[in-house]
Amino acid sequence: MSAKLIYTEVVETLQASKANIRCDTLAEQLARLGFEVRDGKRGGHKVFVHDGIPTFTSGSYNCGHGRNPEIKPAYIRNVLRILWQYESEIIDFLKRTES
Repeated sequence: MSAKLIYTEVVETLQASKANIRCDTLAEQLARLGFEVRDGKRGGHKVFVHDGIPTFTSGSYNCGHGRNPEIKPAYIRNVLRILWQYESEIIDFLKRTES
């Protein structure tokens, strides 16, 4: 699958499910783009980083409480904003890592 297609699929998935995406699903989608999702300092808080994008420091979102809870739409919008901002760098990274 091409790098641009992977990027597009992830963005479309997040856009389509803004109101009901679960924590595990968001982490899986970010991992498809090369992000590493880590636990934050507080319960439910997640931080994501990308070693392949030198200018990107980190982003975060809150999963809330419970088992695999839904993420609030504001966090999804922030993640999408980051993905749009770093679109070309993400696609270049995916191209470099294609096998």
